Amino acid sequence: MSEAVRQYLLSVVAMAMLAGVLLALVPKGAVHRSLSFLCGLAMILVALGPLARVDVDALAQAMSRAKMQAEEAAWGVTIDNTQWVADIIKRDAETYIWDRAEDLNIWPEAVEVTVAVGGTYPYPYSADITAAADPTRQKQLERALEAELAIPAERQEWHEP
Repeated sequence: MSEAVRQYLLSVVAMAMLAGVLLALVPKGAVHRSLSFLCGLAMILVALGPLARVDVDALAQAMSRAKMQAEEAAWGVTIDNTQWVADIIKRDAETYIWDRAEDLNIWPEAVEVTVAVGGTYPYPYSADITAAADPTRQKQLERALEAELAIPAERQEWHEP
């Protein structure tokens, strides 16, 4: 993990230095403004590029592991039973969806989260939601599930009641 962060920071700093040198060499005027714009775009691409390569399943697993480690630390008990951990994660994910939906004035009739257990640590894999929601609010909830539970929109199943 630290190697990835180091590589990311190195690429951002290298791009910033290259842009600075190029802009220092070009005289003020139209060419300088164009180069400045292009350097800005390049910086955005370098800075946001790693987001395109995010492994959603690994992120979900890491989030679940961190949550369970926090609970283990709070209770002082080590949880070894994988199925029990999966049940806790399922319950917490479903509770989060119910609460977040209600915050958006969506009143689900049913929420079902599937937890993937096959990897090194259980994590929320998909969600099945039965609710009447306008498209804007549904999109807001989809984005929240992606950000907070790492369940991508393509693994969220929506049904009308």
